[in-house]
Amino acid sequence: MSVPNVNLFIGYVDCLKGKNSQNRYVKENFEARRFYSAGKDYDYVKYVQNGSKEKIDFVDYSGNEEKSKGIFNENGLMNEKQIQELRTKLRDTDSTIWHGVISFTEEFGDNFCDDYEKAYNLMKTQLPKFFEFAGLNPDNMIWFAGLHENTDNKHIHFSFFEKAPLRTRQGRKGKFYSQGLLYKTALRRFKVSIELHLLNIYKEIGKNRNALTNSMKEGLNLGAFMKNIRSLIFILPEKGRLSYESENIKPFKPQIDLIVNSIIHSNKDLKQKFDNFDKILSIRDNELLKAYSKLKINYTDKLLHDKCINDIYRRLGNLVLLTVKEIRMEQRKLDYETRNRLVRKRIDKFKRKALIKKCMQLSELVNREIVSAFQEYLDKLEEANFKIMKEEGLLD
Repeated sequence: MSVPNVNLFIGYVDCLKGKNSQNRYVKENFEARRFYSAGKDYDYVKYVQNGSKEKIDFVDYSGNEEKSKGIFNENGLMNEKQIQELRTKLRDTDSTIWHGVISFTEEFGDNFCDDYEKAYNLMKTQLPKFFEFAGLNPDNMIWFAGLHENTDNKHIHFSFFEKAPLRTRQGRKGKFYSQGLLYKTALRRFKVSIELHLLNIYKEIGKNRNALTNSMKEGLNLGAFMKNIRSLIFILPEKGRLSYESENIKPFKPQIDLIVNSIIHSNKDLKQKFDNFDKILSIRDNELLKAYSKLKINYTDKLLHDKCINDIYRRLGNLVLLTVKEIRMEQRKLDYETRNRLVRKRIDKFKRKALIKKCMQLSELVNREIVSAFQEYLDKLEEANFKIMKEEGLLD
């Protein structure tokens, strides 16, 4: 059985004011209430605070040296004045005081909740939902928390209590504070919501990080030409041939060439191959120009540079057009399958994914096509050089 990524514990201490001090329950829980209600020199607030402060640069975070030592509430890190006010409220309240800890496995905590920002966003968004699960009014709650990194398993200590009594009881006058026991279903839902929240945030961070670190591999080429491909989807003719050399595509050649250019320049290795081949073709044509310039012979049909480069753009342009055609077909299929406006946003998301996927496939096709084209042209160069040398009597 696998160890759960998130473990949750929530306990509580009752208010003991007005109760018989000789009562066994009061005796057993008196010190616990003092600890969690800030009634001791070293209380729960200080415990949460001291375990949180070492790993956070509070001056950098706030620009204010008065910012606290790691304890936070819904408004962020608390300063000393705010903490003193919190202690006063804890001492004065007649509410049950709940206390808890959210603990993560070592790997999960290191990956998903390893700094104050993640812990703060987690508690700010998920704790009010938990209050609702548990039948507590989120607007009537005061809470504080702190991320502890002093063990292998990162964990968040937290506490909460009610601002005012809101509950009514049948046959009794006045309003009362909530009792300490919480629904087990609320605890289970809170645990699941914690894990889902952190996983979803991590996915977004992962996407952003991958987009940056892999920019030369796929990020740049997508960013550079995906916008132009998206526009082509809408402006290219719906009827007729979608071929680079066809008549109805002529007005769109500049945009297609721009996309091809972006693909070539988005990858260092690909750009290097292209530049090397361009150089080989230029050198070869210059040598021909020198050799034939002294002769009164039309040598333009023997020059290869422009022919080769134009042919590469023709090949790659056809790949772009094929990609646009495939994207159109997939998007039409999605449009046909959706009849409900409620799923339109999801369909649009699928369209974006399809576009990205096709653009990545296009980048790979372009890479292969260029390598293949270059080899063909190198073979042609060798054949042309052989013919020239034979014509000039340099070969037997």
